[in-house]
Amino acid sequence: MASTSSSGRGGGKTPASRGSRSKKVAPDDPVVQVRLLSSDVDAFTAFVQTTPVEFACAGPRVSAEGVITAHVLMRQSEAARASASDAVKVEVVADVSDTTAKRRAEVGKGNRFADPQVLPEGRGRFVEAS
Repeated sequence: MASTSSSGRGGGKTPASRGSRSKKVAPDDPVVQVRLLSSDVDAFTAFVQTTPVEFACAGPRVSAEGVITAHVLMRQSEAARASASDAVKVEVVADVSDTTAKRRAEVGKGNRFADPQVLPEGRGRFVEAS
């Protein structure tokens, strides 16, 4: 496998990407979804460990032909720098900053658990204690 992971909190993130969510992204440097391609496991591993990336939904996959692919989230400026690297081929798939901003507007404000007399909205069912 091309990536490292450990059990416990934050195990799926690479050392370069740990804590990247807490940083504010400048509007002029949006977050993009990128497809990484490589045929060299060692070069791919080194790239992922030294570049600030966050795996979008799954870890790297290796095809029967030995090609490693991964979908990651990274800043557009990092993707541009990575394009110059010979370790991996970088393909920008989508700009996720716009989607993130639109979805953030849907998030409610306040604490939905503040009043114990009001049941929060969501999936589930009320079960009376016996």
